Amino acid sequence: MPAAEPGPEWVLLDAQSPSAPRSDSELVNAARSAWPKALAHVRNEQLHGRYADSGSLATEVWEGVLLSVSKTFARMNGRRREVGDLEAYLLGTFYHRFSRALRKERRREETIHLVASARELEVLSTASRAVQERAIEGDIHAQEIVERMDDWSRKVWVAREYGYSWKDIGKTLGVSGDNVMFRFRRRMKILRERLSGRG
Repeated sequence: MPAAEPGPEWVLLDAQSPSAPRSDSELVNAARSAWPKALAHVRNEQLHGRYADSGSLATEVWEGVLLSVSKTFARMNGRRREVGDLEAYLLGTFYHRFSRALRKERRREETIHLVASARELEVLSTASRAVQERAIEGDIHAQEIVERMDDWSRKVWVAREYGYSWKDIGKTLGVSGDNVMFRFRRRMKILRERLSGRG
């Protein structure tokens, strides 16, 4: 038959110095009653299977709560303000600290996941090279198109590259902006057809 789970006394007694009074039975009873509820909270969180060791994290947090509350009560030397419901106080403290511990654990795991493996770095490097190669091919193709443009089309293209509107370009050339846009697009269509071998 398995041994009974150790109660909160071992945590509380370990925290007290030999000269301090023995641990408060009210705190021990509240801790005994609250611990199953704290575990139920951890199970309800279920952590979506991410933290297999959530039980030990919960135990660690619970021990910290008991030690902290015990030390606070010991410092007050019996003058402690009445806590209406000590069990609810313990549970509230546990929920808060457990939530904070989980956030810390999530940040730690996210940091670990951010560190790339050698294989991931190799894939990123290959992808980066492919992007660079496509950019170079695009630049070469654009340069070839610009070289084959007539003077009028090249002037319009340069003006558009510098951010001028069709209307501004039209004013400079003495025609409407719509006329410039129509002529330029028609000329580019003809040039594309020539380059693709259809014209």
